Amino acid sequence: MSIYTQIAKNRAKAEIYSILAKEMRISTKQMDTILAKHGVRRDPEALQRAYRLSVGQQMVADVRDEDGKREVLASRANGETEYIVLEACNDPQKLNEIQHRLKAQISGLVETAQKVDERSGTLQRFIKRLHFPFPDIPHHPRKPRKPKRRK
Repeated sequence: MSIYTQIAKNRAKAEIYSILAKEMRISTKQMDTILAKHGVRRDPEALQRAYRLSVGQQMVADVRDEDGKREVLASRANGETEYIVLEACNDPQKLNEIQHRLKAQISGLVETAQKVDERSGTLQRFIKRLHFPFPDIPHHPRKPRKPKRRK
């Protein structure tokens, strides 16, 4: 990666993070616009290769047993990824590597799910205090006020 490419990525990253800090969200359209503005690109052959590999990964991910469990899993070694039919794998090192990676992914997802649950709970408690209608919280509307009479 050239120094120019890294500088462009750093500038784009700073702008994206700035939007996230101010607005607490960013759309993929906004990110694409920012990345294009800063000249973050790849050569066409690298893009085609990445696309082909993505399609291939989706294809092997679709290989499932009758219970819906994946039959083919990725194994990484020496900077290369290969896809292995799980039932045919007799290499304890590969199985250990796959199991370790899956457990790490599961752990990360569990932690993220807990963070989402905590935020959702906080938001629901806050909304409940405000008596603001929320789909998961029963709402008891206040009785309408009687208009004041003029004297």
